[in-house]
Amino acid sequence: MNVQFHRFLIILLLIYSACRQESAPENQNPELRHVFSKHIAQKDSLFRTAIWSPIEAEERAGFKGLKYFPYDQQFRFTGPIVRYPTPDSVSIYATRAGDLRPAIRFGYVAFTYKGKAYRLEIFQLASKQNPGQTFLFLGFTDQTSGHETYGAGRYIDLKENPGDSCLIDFNYAYNPYCAYNERYSCALPPKENALPFAIKAGEKIYTP
Repeated sequence: MNVQFHRFLIILLLIYSACRQESAPENQNPELRHVFSKHIAQKDSLFRTAIWSPIEAEERAGFKGLKYFPYDQQFRFTGPIVRYPTPDSVSIYATRAGDLRPAIRFGYVAFTYKGKAYRLEIFQLASKQNPGQTFLFLGFTDQTSGHETYGAGRYIDLKENPGDSCLIDFNYAYNPYCAYNERYSCALPPKENALPFAIKAGEKIYTP
């Protein structure tokens, strides 16, 4: 193979790689990144000023904001919540010893990541702030837990709806209040929701 032809092949490979990089990553969607940036700014503002903020009062003046991974759409999934026909009553452990939360095993959501299928269990818990009301609890851990992200796990908000459809966007995964303040006790994700790969999306470990 002569040098000129070899150089020609290298140029073709570079062009091919560049085209793939421009067309593939839907995770480069600017609108999703823009909405996510607004979400971060709003949450930082509330954590800095709201009376209910879990940040200690003496820390708020110097609060510089929470830390996140860059938005990545590969960690965004849509699909149905599969309800269990006969939900079990269970107890969810919390970060404080002896704190057990009565719950119902509501269902699960399945998703595919890099060609492999995974599922996350969803529970229905009673609201402490609003007696008589319930909410869906989805907590998880992954291979970043305890290293780049809060060791006890992170949460994703879900809402019940008639079609049981849901959006699982790990970019919005957030720390429970006990990550900021030891006065709080927070529900722990179940062992079934320990994902065997790194979710490099969402909120990172909080550092004052």
